[in-house]
Amino acid sequence: MSSVLSPSIQEVFALVLNPLNEVKESLMAIIPPDSEVLAETVQASLTGGGKYLRPVVTLLSGTATGPQDAARKQQTVEVAAVAEMIHVATLLHDDVIDGSELRRGKKTVRAQWGNKVSVLSGDYLLAQASVKLSKLDNTRLVSIFAHVLADLCDGEVEQMHTSFRINTSWDSYYKKTICKTASLFSAGCESAGVINGLPEAQVQALKTYGRNFGIAFQIVDDLLDYTATAEEMGKPVLDDLRNGLLTAPILLALDSKRLNETERQALQTDVESLFTNPAEETIVRIQGLLAQSQAIEETRQLAHRYIAEARQSLDFVADSPEKQALLSLVDYITERRN
Repeated sequence: MSSVLSPSIQEVFALVLNPLNEVKESLMAIIPPDSEVLAETVQASLTGGGKYLRPVVTLLSGTATGPQDAARKQQTVEVAAVAEMIHVATLLHDDVIDGSELRRGKKTVRAQWGNKVSVLSGDYLLAQASVKLSKLDNTRLVSIFAHVLADLCDGEVEQMHTSFRINTSWDSYYKKTICKTASLFSAGCESAGVINGLPEAQVQALKTYGRNFGIAFQIVDDLLDYTATAEEMGKPVLDDLRNGLLTAPILLALDSKRLNETERQALQTDVESLFTNPAEETIVRIQGLLAQSQAIEETRQLAHRYIAEARQSLDFVADSPEKQALLSLVDYITERRN
């Protein structure tokens, strides 16, 4: 049993306060000095209220499996910044693809400056991320994030191909989840292990931690679409479903033996109706059938299974406050409300 008390989320962030500030400085350093609009959109996107979870997980993976000398610490900071830059770039692109007006309760870049500026701002961040990676002079790190970029595109195309389809499969759901969400968490953790020169088995264990962390994070995000308020999420209730995305709660409800065939057909009909006419009474009926099927609780259980696998992946890491922080983060994501 661990002799170290599990830290609170505030204590987790305090453990990486200094390197996280360096990450933020690294992000601000890429703001273009000669383009007023691009400078404004990039800065707004990088400081738009994100939790910096990807950098935090990357930094903790580095310190938990250290020790790190000054050079390795700086490399980990830069990789953490790259992870955040790629994440923010995907949000800028996603908002264009989805036609989103709000992000974290604020107007999106596309809503304020238009689709073209939003796409180009995302492209700029991806270009700057590539510059940072090239300066680390480590081809494996470049390869890790190149695969992430491919996965992000693959996941987005899969999502576009299966949107508004009531027969979305679990295979498709997991492909989208791994490519669009888990890949960046996984890459940050794997990169930290590479920077620290860990044996390959341990690098892969860190990668597995990040992958399962990301899957659990997305499952909880799916859950919040049905359980959080519009004020907490900064977007309408059932927003994912309105946009044609069948996520874990709906998939579990459609598979549930607690619904008979008539109820299952009614759920399918209401979901398809919501795609074109998001009426309040339709939303109420869907929520009622979800409650009857116990899909919300089953979604929580599904997230906890991936959390357990993430925690198990860290068995090789010596006990420390940083390890406890990584373990606590997977618990934190199940308790978040936005």
